[in-house]
Amino acid sequence: MCKVRNTISQVFGAVSNIGPTKWPADPRSTCVGVVTYDNSSTVNAEVDASKSFSDLYNVIQSSLVAVDTTNTSYLSSGLLAAEKAFKDSRQRTYRFKFQQVVIAFAADYQGSGTIKDAKPVANRLKNNGVSIITVSCTNDPNASNEIQSLASPGFNFIDEMNTAKLVKQLTNALLSVNCFCPSDYTQYRADYHDPTSTQYGICIKGYIETGSILDPYQHAIDWCEYEATNGILVNEFTKQKHDFITYYMNDAFGVNKPQEYYIGLRYLKNQWVWEQPTGQERIPLDPNGWTNWAPGYPQANSTGQVIADQPWTKGSSEFLWAPPQTDDFYFVCQAVASSTENFTGQL
Repeated sequence: MCKVRNTISQVFGAVSNIGPTKWPADPRSTCVGVVTYDNSSTVNAEVDASKSFSDLYNVIQSSLVAVDTTNTSYLSSGLLAAEKAFKDSRQRTYRFKFQQVVIAFAADYQGSGTIKDAKPVANRLKNNGVSIITVSCTNDPNASNEIQSLASPGFNFIDEMNTAKLVKQLTNALLSVNCFCPSDYTQYRADYHDPTSTQYGICIKGYIETGSILDPYQHAIDWCEYEATNGILVNEFTKQKHDFITYYMNDAFGVNKPQEYYIGLRYLKNQWVWEQPTGQERIPLDPNGWTNWAPGYPQANSTGQVIADQPWTKGSSEFLWAPPQTDDFYFVCQAVASSTENFTGQL
């Protein structure tokens, strides 16, 4: 238990602001509650109780003193208490936009398949937007697997008796949680098919427009700016990002898969440029960087051309850059993810 105290203290000791503040006075604060459990649970400190790291440290040192040795220690009771603590604190502090995280340290898993099973509670928390980080502190592989199954993707850790490593893992997980997109956007990550892969501070969303529009490309630009603060038509600086967007667009529209979709690349003032938010200079296409031109492009005379991703041969899953060839009007918007340092009401 000493290692657990030290781990938690080190993770939150690096946080400059502990305690509740009402947004927008200062969004850069962290509230931490402490719950212990056995057959029942004890809220040792409500989420908004500690007003400083000193307060939190005292709670940690006085609360985490012994590991329960009975056969009636149920993680579900701890999660239920955490769920209630989140709800109660939000009503008191109005911290509705702050991300919620449970870090669960567990040395055993009891109640599997019974009314005391923690899985339904964990699933409800995750479905309501709470991220769960688990730390398995047991050598029992069955118990460890059960504990890890409760975690959000990529957030299941094992106590290897290496405090420095665990502190780094927990800190990175908390940083990842605090870089987030609104529910109707998708956060760009290293591997579209692996939700545990590295996430980036970019949110994307695809759209389809119907009806007659005089200038579809400009309309897409205007729509992206309207939808999100500093929203832009998406850029594709790397193949990794291009592939992610292609997979996303194929999934986002189901049977109505787009035949092409606008990205934020166009020919302007004798050069190819990537769109940027209003007031910022557009970024010239790097001639030495990754490109994805269809055969025959770019053309010597590209005046006025805008670019859409599209399969160059019928039935191909490989999307290439070229001027739009159909009347499909799909496009992809990009916005910066919200975080402690970059928070917007729209995101």
